[in-house]
Amino acid sequence: MHESFVSNPSFFKLDATLKKIKNYWQKSFDARGLDITVDQWLLIENLYKHKRITHNELARLTSKDITTVSRIIELLVRKVLVERQGSTDDRRKVFLQLTPEGVNKYREVRPLVLEMREIGWKNLTEGDFQEMTRILDVIYSNIP
Repeated sequence: MHESFVSNPSFFKLDATLKKIKNYWQKSFDARGLDITVDQWLLIENLYKHKRITHNELARLTSKDITTVSRIIELLVRKVLVERQGSTDDRRKVFLQLTPEGVNKYREVRPLVLEMREIGWKNLTEGDFQEMTRILDVIYSNIP
């Protein structure tokens, strides 16, 4: 690979962009008094989509380590947004799912998330989104 590609400062724009997005989202959540973090939202969104999953499945879906997921889930359980349910087949297995309050929180936050995503994607096409996703998937799969 050509050195100019690897040493190009635009390669580091990804990190700066992700930080800017996360800060913007958090400020928007805080300004509306939503009482959740961006990382908590990510787990809530995935629990809403997948209904009933394990810690490990949630970690895989969110690309977070199990310790981080467990810590965030503990906070969401204390906020009564998530509940744990033991498996009837395997006592070692615990499932996570949103409580009714968690579903309400999802429904409260989702319109704002869609609005913020729309702001971020302004002036980009569906093709741009697909190409960016393809490139990020390749980079992600290249890293051991």
